[in-house]
Amino acid sequence: MTIDRVVFLFERFIEKAVWFLRIYIIQYRYLLAFLAVFVLMYILFMHWLNIRFLRKMRRPAALVCLGIEIGAIVYFTILFREAGASHTYELELFWSYKRWIFGGSVELGMEIINNIILFFPFGFILTDAFGGKCPFWAAFLLAGVLSSAIEFSQFYFKIGLFEFDDIFNNVLGALAGCCVFHILHSFRHRSERKTI
Repeated sequence: MTIDRVVFLFERFIEKAVWFLRIYIIQYRYLLAFLAVFVLMYILFMHWLNIRFLRKMRRPAALVCLGIEIGAIVYFTILFREAGASHTYELELFWSYKRWIFGGSVELGMEIINNIILFFPFGFILTDAFGGKCPFWAAFLLAGVLSSAIEFSQFYFKIGLFEFDDIFNNVLGALAGCCVFHILHSFRHRSERKTI
């Protein structure tokens, strides 16, 4: 493969990515706005809670918010759906990515992004509930267990497609939330050290 071909493919990929993101943002603007407001309000509230009240309130508040997030995940992935006629599954890893990227399935692309975004607050709040010291392996494990339980429930109750891609996407979203929390946490500690 020549460099010109690689550059062409990369440019084509960027064009498709921008086109897809525009469609996604238009179609899911309310979901994105809700998640952005939820995370920003959580950050502001927890920072305010640290300043105004006892720091002991932070962890219980984070655990309550984590429970709300888990409830929202369960609602959107299990309770919101209607039962189907049979058990459905797809065991090929990254099949949805292949159909999205190479087959042009915009719907699968949106589902992938939704699965990642759905678990982003879970990883963010989980890390805070552990006092900011949640290691990546713990976020990986807990998101994997929750996502696997959801996928098995969807299969058992015939309310969705069991697939490893959803588990991968959910864990990816939780790890992204965990990373963003650690980044923001490190910025906060740097600014506190500079003021001292």
